[in-house]
Amino acid sequence: MGWKTLDVILVTGDPLVDHPSFPASLLARILLDAGYRTAVIARPDFRDPGAIAHLGCPRLFFGVTAGALDSMVANYTALKKKRSDDAYAPGGKAGGRPDRAVTAYCNLIRQAFGKQAVVVAGGIEASLRRFAHYDYWSDSVRRPLLMDCGADLLIYGMAEATILAVAKELDKVAGPEGIHGTPQRERAVHRLHQLPGLVYRQAASGALPTGAIRLPSAEEVAGNKRLHAKAFRIMETNRRKTLCQQAGGMMVVANPPPPPLTENKLDEVYGLPFSRNPHRDADPAPIPALQQVRFSITSHRGCFGGCAFCAIGHHQGSQVQSRSPNSVRQEAQRIAGHPDFRGTIPDVGGPSANMYRLDCEAQTRCNRVSCLHPSLCKELGTDHSEYMSLLKDVASTPGVKHAFVTTGVRMELALTCPPFVLQLARDHTSGHLKIAPEHVAQNVLDLMRKPAGSAFQQFLSLHSKATRGDRRRQFVVPYLMAAHPGCDLGDMVDLALYLKRNNIRAEQCQIFTPTPGTAATVMYATGLNPDNGKPVYVERSERKKRVQKALILYHLRESRGLIEEALKLCGRTSDRAELLAAKSSKSKKKS
Repeated sequence: MGWKTLDVILVTGDPLVDHPSFPASLLARILLDAGYRTAVIARPDFRDPGAIAHLGCPRLFFGVTAGALDSMVANYTALKKKRSDDAYAPGGKAGGRPDRAVTAYCNLIRQAFGKQAVVVAGGIEASLRRFAHYDYWSDSVRRPLLMDCGADLLIYGMAEATILAVAKELDKVAGPEGIHGTPQRERAVHRLHQLPGLVYRQAASGALPTGAIRLPSAEEVAGNKRLHAKAFRIMETNRRKTLCQQAGGMMVVANPPPPPLTENKLDEVYGLPFSRNPHRDADPAPIPALQQVRFSITSHRGCFGGCAFCAIGHHQGSQVQSRSPNSVRQEAQRIAGHPDFRGTIPDVGGPSANMYRLDCEAQTRCNRVSCLHPSLCKELGTDHSEYMSLLKDVASTPGVKHAFVTTGVRMELALTCPPFVLQLARDHTSGHLKIAPEHVAQNVLDLMRKPAGSAFQQFLSLHSKATRGDRRRQFVVPYLMAAHPGCDLGDMVDLALYLKRNNIRAEQCQIFTPTPGTAATVMYATGLNPDNGKPVYVERSERKKRVQKALILYHLRESRGLIEEALKLCGRTSDRAELLAAKSSKSKKKS
C-alpha cells in the first residue's frame, strides 16, 4: 500500500477473507473507506508476542475480536469436548483459535507494547461478556470481561458507528507518531467515555452518568442466584439505557447503544468493494464457512424474536435494520459478475429471513423482550410483500439462475402471509426449507419464548399444500433442541413420538449450550426463570443430555440401548413399544 505507518490494526481469530460476513474484514473496509490506514492480523499464534508485533504499534489503536464465533463455542461441543473442526479455519482444521480469544490477544498486545498501545475489544465474545456472566466451560460466574482482558475499552453490539467514532476522537489527539506517554494515553481514552455503544472502567467511588442504572455487583451475582437472575432481567429490559456494575474496586459502565444504522448507512456498508475472496497470501485450503456464504446476500440485521437461548437480539439489536431493495439488487449484480459465480445465490436474508422491512408500526421502543412471544404484538407489521418482491428482483437479475432462502424463517410470521409460503416453497427453496420449532412441549416452548407447538403443524400443512403438485421434492428441515432448561426426558419422549406420528425425519438436533448473555443460560446457572423468578428444571447430566438428543435422532442412527435407557429413566413404559417399533431403514419416507 506504500504506507510507512498504520492508524489501526485489527486482530481476529478468523482467517482474512474480504467478505461482509467476516467481522474484522467488514470493519477494515469501513475504516479504509473513511481514510484510516488499516491492517488485519488474522489468527496470530497466541503463544508468540512477535505474531502481534511485526507491524508495529498503530498510531491510534488495536481492535481485538475473537471473530464471527465465540471462541469457546468454536472450540468445544455442548458436552465440553474439544471440537475436531472449526468452520472458520482454513481446511476446517481446529486449534488455531485460542480459548477466550479476546483475552489471549489483548494479553499478547500488552506483552509486545505494554501501556503504549490503546486496545479496544469487540465482537460477539466481548459484547456478551460486558457484565458479570455465567461461564459454562468453567462452571462459574466470571467478572465483566473488561476487568480481565487487558483492553482499555470495549465496544458492544454492531460496531460500525462506534469504531469510526473512536478512530475520529483518537485522531484529534494523536500526533504523526501516535499517542505517547501514559498521561496522554489516559486522557485520550477518557475522551471516548461519552460515546454510545462503549463500555469503560472507572473507580467505584467515581461519579456515575446521569440516569445510570446499577446492576447487582459481580460479587453479588456470583454468590446469590436470585440476584443473578435479577441482574439479567434489569439488563434485558433496559438495553437502551446506561448500565453499570461494580466489580472489585472498579465500576464497569456501559453507555446506551448507538442508534441503529439508517437504510442509507447500511447500504453504504454493504456497497463497499468486497472481493468475496480470501487474502491472496492466506492459506489456500478452503474455508467451510466461506463456502456457505460466499455468494449470499445479507438483506437485513437484528431480530425481535427474543428467543431465550439466542444472543442475536443482544448483539445485533432487537430492531430490524433493512437495506434498500436497490442496494440488494446492486449486490446481486456484482455477485453475478464474479468470475467464480455459477448462477445460484444460496441465501437472501438475515437472522430470520422473513423479518425484512418488518418493524413496530407505532415507532415506539418499549421494554418488551420479544415482539412475537407470548403472542404477536399488535403494533408489529407483518406485511411480507416487500420481501417477496425483493426475492423476485434478485432471482431475475441477469446471470442469476436461482435465489434461495436458507437462513430460516419464523413460522408464526409466515403463517400471517400464506402467499409468501407459496412463493418461498415454489421459487426460493433449494429442496430443504429450514425452520426452528425447537420443541413441541408447551412448557418448554414457553421457557424458550417460542410459539405454541400448533404453529409447527400449521406451517407443515401450509407448506405441504403449497408444494402439492410440484415436480421437485421439497422438505421441511426442523431445527430441534435437547436439554434446554425446563426440558426433561419425558418432554423428549413426547417430541420423539410427535416426529414419529407425523412421519418427520429430523436431520439435525443440538444440545443446548449455555452461552453468556442469554436468558436460557441464566436459567441453567440459577435454576430460576429471570422473567418471574420461578424455579426451572435443569438437566446437568452429560449422559442424560446425550440421551435426550438420541430420542430425536433415534430412527436415524442411535442405538436401541439409549432409547431403552431413556424410557427407563423417565418411566414412560407405556410408550416403549411405539418408540422401539421405529425402524432405521433409509427408505423411510421423509416429510
